[in-house]
Amino acid sequence: MRRYGGLIGGLMTGFLVVGCSALPGLNRNAAQAPSTPPPSPTAPSVLSGQEATAIMKDYIERNNLANKARSDKLLAAYEGGSSLAIDKAGYASSRKLRKTIKHEPFGYTSPTFYPGTGGERPWLLTLAHWQRKKDISKEATYLLFTREGDGWRQVYSPDTFDGTSPKELPAIAKDASGAATEVGQDDTGLIMSPADFARNYAAHLAGKGGKAAGTRFATDLLAKNAASKRLEMNKFARVSEVTRATRYPSYAVRTADGGALAFTTFQRDRRYDVRQRTPRFYVFQRNSGLLPGKYYTNMKTTELVQVVAHIPAKDAKPGQVKVLGSYSGLIAGSGR
Repeated sequence: MRRYGGLIGGLMTGFLVVGCSALPGLNRNAAQAPSTPPPSPTAPSVLSGQEATAIMKDYIERNNLANKARSDKLLAAYEGGSSLAIDKAGYASSRKLRKTIKHEPFGYTSPTFYPGTGGERPWLLTLAHWQRKKDISKEATYLLFTREGDGWRQVYSPDTFDGTSPKELPAIAKDASGAATEVGQDDTGLIMSPADFARNYAAHLAGKGGKAAGTRFATDLLAKNAASKRLEMNKFARVSEVTRATRYPSYAVRTADGGALAFTTFQRDRRYDVRQRTPRFYVFQRNSGLLPGKYYTNMKTTELVQVVAHIPAKDAKPGQVKVLGSYSGLIAGSGR
């Protein structure tokens, strides 16, 4: 499901958040959704390039069909984890708005595949560029798939930040068989384990990490924008925010420099208590069926945020974690 931006605004101001809207789909009946055959018990633990290409093709076809129908059932056939939660909420918002959408096919081009080595939860990491007609994104998207009993599910899809060249992204390590290796959440060979990253970055993203966060984390667009908008919105509403790691599975993959590429999901709960004055201020979520009105007293939002970050090895210099991209969406809200 392709992502677009939305705005939370007040009188004389605006607050940027990431929304989710359905993307044009293929001109096929929703009932004709392709099915991924269940994995063979004799299949090799490392996917071939042909198998990875087939997974990607199936994902794109299912994505287009589900977006065209705005069908939660079709969506759940190829997505899981926080991707499914974010995009289901996007469908619900779109249906409430009763938007009429012109459907056109989309896809991903120039994919690079990094299959996992198997184990209890086989996975496939892909780096590709989103495409519709002749429009191709300059920035790459990470797509992380995991295998379940009846097929593959896309569970992470963070877009790298605007202006990020694919050459700036860390190389993924591969063994002799061409497989990438999963890194444990409590790995001690990194400057910060993936589990510690999830806890520490949650506080940093909410502006509660303190001065120490400035030495642990390189400047990134997500945290920078969050801090900027908190300051901007403070003129119009008292903003309180709680950000925490979630129950959705996190993953980490070994990089060629000995570090790790980590994928995790955060939940951000925000409350805006509007400052009372004349003329009256209000806050609102633009283009959202979940928060369709203007709120003159308060507004609450719940958002899921996927991030991808590079965690260097313990002896790396400089030793800072860098968040490379994100994908997020509003999943709930209320106000008066």
